[in-house]
Amino acid sequence: MSIRAGFIGVGGISHVHLSYLKSRDDVEIVALSDPNYENLQKRLDEFGGTGYPDYRLMLEKESLDAVWICTPPQIRQEPILDSVDRGLAVFCEKPVEHRLEKARAIAAELKKRPNALVQIGYVFRAMPIIAALREKMADDAVWLIQSFYGSPMSRTLDMPAWFYDKSKSGGGLVDQATHNFDLFRFLFGEVDQIKGIAANPVHPKKSGYTIEEVIALNFQFENGALGAHLHTWLADRWRNELLFVGEKRVYRIDIWTGSLSIEEDNHTEIIRQDMDKMYHHENARFLELVESRDPAQNICSFEEGLKTLELVLACDRAVEM
Repeated sequence: MSIRAGFIGVGGISHVHLSYLKSRDDVEIVALSDPNYENLQKRLDEFGGTGYPDYRLMLEKESLDAVWICTPPQIRQEPILDSVDRGLAVFCEKPVEHRLEKARAIAAELKKRPNALVQIGYVFRAMPIIAALREKMADDAVWLIQSFYGSPMSRTLDMPAWFYDKSKSGGGLVDQATHNFDLFRFLFGEVDQIKGIAANPVHPKKSGYTIEEVIALNFQFENGALGAHLHTWLADRWRNELLFVGEKRVYRIDIWTGSLSIEEDNHTEIIRQDMDKMYHHENARFLELVESRDPAQNICSFEEGLKTLELVLACDRAVEM
Protein backbone atom coordinates (compact mmCIF):
# COMPACT_ATOMS: atom_id res chain seq x y z
CA MET A 1 0.00 0.00 0.00
CA SER A 2 1.46 3.34 -1.08
CA ILE A 3 1.85 6.38 1.15
CA ARG A 4 -0.18 9.16 -0.43
CA ALA A 5 1.89 12.37 -0.36
CA GLY A 6 0.90 16.01 -0.76
CA PHE A 7 3.04 19.14 -0.83
CA ILE A 8 2.29 22.60 0.52
CA GLY A 9 4.74 24.92 -1.21
CA VAL A 10 6.77 23.67 -4.17
CA GLY A 11 9.63 26.18 -4.37
CA GLY A 12 13.34 25.38 -4.45
CA ILE A 13 13.82 22.93 -1.55
CA SER A 14 10.75 20.87 -2.50
CA HIS A 15 12.61 19.43 -5.49
CA VAL A 16 15.00 17.33 -3.37
CA HIS A 17 12.10 15.81 -1.43
CA LEU A 18 9.96 15.19 -4.51
CA SER A 19 12.87 13.58 -6.35
CA TYR A 20 13.41 11.09 -3.55
CA LEU A 21 9.72 10.30 -3.18
CA LYS A 22 9.44 9.69 -6.91
CA SER A 23 12.16 7.05 -6.60
CA ARG A 24 10.16 5.09 -4.01
CA ASP A 25 7.76 2.35 -5.09
CA ASP A 26 5.77 2.74 -1.88
CA VAL A 27 4.99 6.47 -2.27
CA GLU A 28 2.47 8.13 -4.57
CA ILE A 29 2.82 11.87 -5.21
CA VAL A 30 -0.89 12.71 -5.19
CA ALA A 31 -1.16 16.51 -5.02
CA LEU A 32 0.91 19.70 -5.00
CA SER A 33 -0.18 23.16 -3.89
CA ASP A 34 1.41 26.57 -4.42
CA PRO A 35 -0.05 30.02 -5.14
CA ASN A 36 2.79 30.62 -7.63
CA TYR A 37 1.42 29.19 -10.90
CA GLU A 38 4.83 28.84 -12.56
CA ASN A 39 6.32 26.95 -9.61
CA LEU A 40 3.29 24.71 -9.42
CA GLN A 41 3.16 23.89 -13.11
CA LYS A 42 6.89 23.17 -13.23
CA ARG A 43 6.64 20.62 -10.43
CA LEU A 44 3.47 19.06 -11.84
CA ASP A 45 5.17 18.56 -15.21
CA GLU A 46 8.09 16.81 -13.53
CA PHE A 47 6.45 14.86 -10.73
CA GLY A 48 2.76 14.56 -11.60
CA GLY A 49 -0.18 14.80 -9.25
CA THR A 50 -3.07 17.24 -9.10
CA GLY A 51 -2.28 20.93 -8.65
CA TYR A 52 -3.98 23.36 -6.28
CA PRO A 53 -3.32 27.10 -5.87
CA ASP A 54 -4.64 26.86 -2.28
CA TYR A 55 -3.46 24.09 0.05
CA ARG A 56 -6.76 24.18 1.95
CA LEU A 57 -8.58 23.01 -1.16
CA MET A 58 -5.99 20.25 -1.58
CA LEU A 59 -6.57 19.03 1.97
CA GLU A 60 -10.31 19.13 1.44
CA LYS A 61 -10.34 17.31 -1.90
CA GLU A 62 -7.55 14.73 -1.57
CA SER A 63 -7.13 11.63 0.56
CA LEU A 64 -3.56 11.91 1.88
CA ASP A 65 -1.37 10.18 4.44
CA ALA A 66 1.32 12.84 4.80
CA VAL A 67 2.25 16.34 3.68
CA TRP A 68 5.57 18.06 3.13
CA ILE A 69 5.47 21.77 4.06
CA CYS A 70 8.06 23.72 2.07
CA THR A 71 6.63 27.19 2.51
CA PRO A 72 8.60 30.28 3.59
CA PRO A 73 9.18 30.17 7.38
CA GLN A 74 6.58 32.84 8.11
CA ILE A 75 3.88 30.57 6.61
CA ARG A 76 3.87 27.66 9.05
CA GLN A 77 1.07 27.82 11.61
CA GLU A 78 -2.00 27.33 9.45
CA PRO A 79 -0.57 24.63 7.13
CA ILE A 80 0.79 22.62 10.07
CA LEU A 81 -2.34 22.79 12.21
CA ASP A 82 -4.74 22.30 9.30
CA SER A 83 -2.80 19.18 8.28
CA VAL A 84 -2.54 17.56 11.72
CA ASP A 85 -6.22 18.27 12.33
CA ARG A 86 -6.92 15.98 9.37
CA GLY A 87 -4.77 13.27 10.91
CA LEU A 88 -1.86 13.73 8.49
CA ALA A 89 1.79 13.27 9.37
CA VAL A 90 3.71 16.46 8.58
CA PHE A 91 7.26 16.98 7.37
CA CYS A 92 8.07 20.69 7.79
CA GLU A 93 11.21 22.32 6.47
CA LYS A 94 13.44 24.17 8.91
CA PRO A 95 13.26 26.54 10.66
CA VAL A 96 9.98 26.07 12.48
CA GLU A 97 9.35 29.83 12.06
CA HIS A 98 11.35 33.08 12.05
CA ARG A 99 9.33 34.63 14.87
CA LEU A 100 9.71 33.10 18.29
CA GLU A 101 6.26 34.10 19.53
CA LYS A 102 4.63 32.44 16.51
CA ALA A 103 6.73 29.29 16.92
CA ARG A 104 5.75 29.06 20.58
CA ALA A 105 2.09 29.53 19.65
CA ILE A 106 2.32 26.61 17.20
CA ALA A 107 4.01 24.45 19.85
CA ALA A 108 1.23 25.27 22.32
CA GLU A 109 -1.43 24.27 19.79
CA LEU A 110 0.36 21.02 18.98
CA LYS A 111 0.41 20.10 22.67
CA LYS A 112 -3.39 20.20 22.53
CA ARG A 113 -3.20 17.59 19.76
CA PRO A 114 -1.38 14.64 21.39
CA ASN A 115 -1.58 12.51 18.24
CA ALA A 116 0.06 15.13 16.03
CA LEU A 117 3.16 13.96 14.15
CA VAL A 118 5.41 16.76 12.91
CA GLN A 119 9.03 16.17 11.85
CA ILE A 120 11.24 19.23 11.28
CA GLY A 121 13.75 19.07 8.43
CA TYR A 122 17.06 19.34 10.26
CA VAL A 123 18.81 17.13 7.76
CA PHE A 124 22.08 16.61 9.64
CA ARG A 125 20.34 14.48 12.28
CA ALA A 126 19.61 11.75 9.73
CA MET A 127 22.95 11.72 7.91
CA PRO A 128 24.98 8.46 8.03
CA ILE A 129 28.19 10.27 8.95
CA ILE A 130 26.45 11.77 11.98
CA ALA A 131 25.26 8.32 13.05
CA ALA A 132 28.85 7.10 12.65
CA LEU A 133 30.12 10.12 14.62
CA ARG A 134 27.79 9.42 17.55
CA GLU A 135 28.91 5.81 17.63
CA LYS A 136 32.60 6.79 17.58
CA MET A 137 32.10 9.45 20.29
CA ALA A 138 30.14 7.15 22.62
CA ASP A 139 33.18 6.38 24.80
CA ASP A 140 34.76 9.83 24.53
CA ALA A 141 34.29 13.18 26.28
CA VAL A 142 34.21 16.21 23.99
CA TRP A 143 34.92 19.59 25.57
CA LEU A 144 35.78 21.79 22.58
CA ILE A 145 33.33 22.29 19.71
CA GLN A 146 33.75 24.45 16.62
CA SER A 147 31.98 25.05 13.33
CA PHE A 148 32.65 27.27 10.34
CA TYR A 149 30.13 28.17 7.64
CA GLY A 150 31.27 30.16 4.63
CA SER A 151 29.68 31.35 1.42
CA PRO A 152 30.60 33.99 -1.19
CA MET A 153 27.10 35.54 -1.21
CA SER A 154 28.20 39.06 -0.19
CA ARG A 155 31.26 38.92 -2.43
CA THR A 156 29.35 38.01 -5.58
CA LEU A 157 25.95 39.59 -4.74
CA ASP A 158 24.37 37.10 -7.11
CA MET A 159 21.60 35.76 -4.86
CA PRO A 160 17.97 36.98 -5.00
CA ALA A 161 17.63 40.36 -3.28
CA TRP A 162 15.58 39.00 -0.38
CA PHE A 163 18.57 37.02 0.91
CA TYR A 164 20.31 40.31 1.79
CA ASP A 165 17.27 41.67 3.66
CA LYS A 166 17.55 40.17 7.12
CA SER A 167 13.88 40.74 7.87
CA LYS A 168 13.08 38.29 5.05
CA SER A 169 15.93 35.76 5.06
CA GLY A 170 17.01 35.91 8.69
CA GLY A 171 20.62 36.30 7.61
CA GLY A 172 23.45 33.83 7.94
CA LEU A 173 22.54 32.49 11.38
CA VAL A 174 18.79 31.99 10.97
CA ASP A 175 18.92 30.71 7.40
CA GLN A 176 22.17 28.73 7.39
CA ALA A 177 23.89 28.20 10.75
CA THR A 178 20.61 26.90 12.14
CA HIS A 179 21.67 23.45 10.89
CA ASN A 180 24.97 23.65 12.79
CA PHE A 181 23.33 24.86 15.98
CA ASP A 182 20.74 22.10 15.79
CA LEU A 183 23.57 19.57 15.43
CA PHE A 184 25.31 21.09 18.46
CA ARG A 185 22.16 20.52 20.51
CA PHE A 186 21.63 17.03 19.07
CA LEU A 187 25.16 15.92 19.98
CA PHE A 188 26.10 17.93 23.07
CA GLY A 189 22.95 19.28 24.72
CA GLU A 190 21.81 22.79 25.53
CA VAL A 191 23.76 26.05 25.56
CA ASP A 192 23.51 28.40 28.55
CA GLN A 193 25.91 31.24 27.64
CA ILE A 194 26.49 33.05 24.34
CA LYS A 195 28.79 35.88 23.34
CA GLY A 196 29.09 37.27 19.84
CA ILE A 197 30.30 39.97 17.53
CA ALA A 198 29.61 40.80 13.89
CA ALA A 199 30.85 43.23 11.25
CA ASN A 200 30.31 44.41 7.67
CA PRO A 201 33.84 45.03 6.34
CA VAL A 202 32.89 45.20 2.64
CA HIS A 203 29.32 46.46 2.23
CA PRO A 204 27.90 48.68 5.01
CA LYS A 205 24.33 48.00 6.03
CA LYS A 206 21.69 50.01 4.19
CA SER A 207 18.09 49.66 3.10
CA GLY A 208 17.69 46.23 1.51
CA TYR A 209 21.13 45.09 2.70
CA THR A 210 20.77 44.45 6.41
CA ILE A 211 22.60 41.15 6.96
CA GLU A 212 25.89 40.77 8.82
CA GLU A 213 28.80 39.75 6.57
CA VAL A 214 31.08 38.17 9.19
CA ILE A 215 30.03 36.73 12.55
CA ALA A 216 31.92 35.18 15.47
CA LEU A 217 30.16 33.42 18.35
CA ASN A 218 31.32 31.71 21.54
CA PHE A 219 29.19 29.29 23.57
CA GLN A 220 29.26 27.55 26.91
CA PHE A 221 27.20 24.37 27.05
CA GLU A 222 25.33 23.27 30.16
CA ASN A 223 27.75 20.34 30.54
CA GLY A 224 30.73 22.75 30.68
CA ALA A 225 31.99 22.28 27.11
CA LEU A 226 32.97 25.37 25.13
CA GLY A 227 32.07 26.02 21.53
CA ALA A 228 32.52 28.52 18.73
CA HIS A 229 30.88 29.28 15.41
CA LEU A 230 32.37 31.42 12.65
CA HIS A 231 30.22 32.57 9.74
CA THR A 232 31.05 34.58 6.65
CA TRP A 233 29.32 35.60 3.44
CA LEU A 234 32.71 36.74 2.07
CA ALA A 235 34.31 33.31 1.62
CA ASP A 236 36.05 31.92 -1.45
CA ARG A 237 33.37 29.24 -1.87
CA TRP A 238 30.64 27.41 0.03
CA ARG A 239 32.02 25.62 3.10
CA ASN A 240 30.63 23.99 6.21
CA GLU A 241 33.21 22.40 8.48
CA LEU A 242 32.96 21.16 12.07
CA LEU A 243 35.65 20.20 14.58
CA PHE A 244 35.08 18.34 17.85
CA VAL A 245 38.04 17.79 20.19
CA GLY A 246 37.65 14.91 22.62
CA GLU A 247 39.84 13.39 25.28
CA LYS A 248 40.50 10.34 23.09
CA ARG A 249 40.03 11.58 19.52
CA VAL A 250 39.60 14.55 17.22
CA TYR A 251 36.60 14.49 14.88
CA ARG A 252 36.35 16.57 11.71
CA ILE A 253 33.32 16.86 9.42
CA ASP A 254 33.21 18.48 6.00
CA ILE A 255 29.54 18.76 5.19
CA TRP A 256 30.03 19.71 1.54
CA THR A 257 32.11 16.62 0.77
CA GLY A 258 30.25 14.34 3.16
CA SER A 259 33.37 13.21 4.99
CA LEU A 260 34.02 12.41 8.65
CA SER A 261 37.59 11.94 9.81
CA ILE A 262 38.47 10.48 13.18
CA GLU A 263 42.02 11.05 14.41
CA GLU A 264 43.38 8.78 17.14
CA ASP A 265 46.96 7.75 18.03
CA ASN A 266 48.45 9.17 14.82
CA HIS A 267 45.91 7.24 12.74
CA THR A 268 43.08 8.82 10.75
CA GLU A 269 39.94 6.94 9.78
CA ILE A 270 37.76 8.53 7.08
CA ILE A 271 34.06 7.75 6.62
CA ARG A 272 32.16 9.18 3.65
CA GLN A 273 28.59 9.49 2.46
CA ASP A 274 27.06 10.43 -0.89
CA MET A 275 26.01 14.06 -0.45
CA ASP A 276 23.83 13.91 -3.54
CA LYS A 277 21.58 11.76 -1.37
CA MET A 278 21.81 13.92 1.75
CA TYR A 279 18.06 14.56 1.92
CA HIS A 280 17.15 10.95 1.19
CA HIS A 281 17.91 9.90 4.74
CA GLU A 282 15.62 12.36 6.51
CA ASN A 283 12.81 11.52 4.10
CA ALA A 284 13.33 7.81 4.71
CA ARG A 285 13.09 8.41 8.44
CA PHE A 286 9.92 10.46 7.96
CA LEU A 287 8.30 7.71 5.88
CA GLU A 288 9.07 5.27 8.71
CA LEU A 289 7.31 7.69 11.05
CA VAL A 290 4.29 7.88 8.72
CA GLU A 291 3.99 4.10 8.66
CA SER A 292 4.57 3.49 12.36
CA ARG A 293 2.77 6.54 13.80
CA ASP A 294 5.27 6.12 16.65
CA PRO A 295 6.45 9.50 18.04
CA ALA A 296 9.59 7.81 19.38
CA GLN A 297 10.77 7.46 15.76
CA ASN A 298 10.59 11.21 15.15
CA ILE A 299 14.18 12.42 14.76
CA CYS A 300 13.23 16.08 15.24
CA SER A 301 9.88 17.02 16.73
CA PHE A 302 8.45 20.52 16.52
CA GLU A 303 9.45 21.04 20.15
CA GLU A 304 13.05 20.17 19.27
CA GLY A 305 12.91 22.56 16.31
CA LEU A 306 11.59 25.27 18.61
CA LYS A 307 14.53 24.82 20.99
CA THR A 308 16.91 25.21 18.05
CA LEU A 309 15.11 28.38 16.96
CA GLU A 310 15.45 29.75 20.50
CA LEU A 311 19.20 29.12 20.36
CA VAL A 312 19.58 30.63 16.90
CA LEU A 313 17.68 33.80 17.83
CA ALA A 314 19.68 34.13 21.06
CA CYS A 315 22.84 33.99 18.95
CA ASP A 316 21.40 36.59 16.60
CA ARG A 317 20.66 38.91 19.52
CA ALA A 318 24.19 38.41 20.81
CA VAL A 319 25.75 39.76 17.61
CA GLU A 320 23.30 42.67 17.32
CA MET A 321 24.13 44.10 20.77
